[in-house]
Amino acid sequence: MGRWYAKEGFMTFEATCCCKQISITLSGKPEMNSVCNCTNCKQRTGSAFGISTYFKTDTVIKKAGDTKIYKLWHKEQNHEQNRHFCTQCGTTLYWTISTMPNLIGVAGGCFAASEILEPTHTLNNSNKCQWVNFPENWQVQG
Repeated sequence: MGRWYAKEGFMTFEATCCCKQISITLSGKPEMNSVCNCTNCKQRTGSAFGISTYFKTDTVIKKAGDTKIYKLWHKEQNHEQNRHFCTQCGTTLYWTISTMPNLIGVAGGCFAASEILEPTHTLNNSNKCQWVNFPENWQVQG
């Protein structure tokens, strides 16, 4: 279950898939927490947008369970992604992106045991659903 908690003087964040067969545990604060409106994130989540929380790769403490990797070339963003998903329930839990080699993305909704951190960015707004509105204090990219 995902929640922030203090452990030995640093923050730890854990995310799990729906069936709890895979998890990822990271230390420290996210580098970026964003909402993405690209078609690919909409399809990944089955929603109007995806919430993506990015950490430095060296903050990964533990990955548990067996994942399968779905590789794709993201046309809109011109990069390769390696998405790790649960072979049991199909949840995409985390991914890496070729243009951000020092970061690992985690599906924001997979930190389910705690309140999801408020995003600070919204990406690919040109592809945003017309009925979706974001707070004015968020940074807008694209």
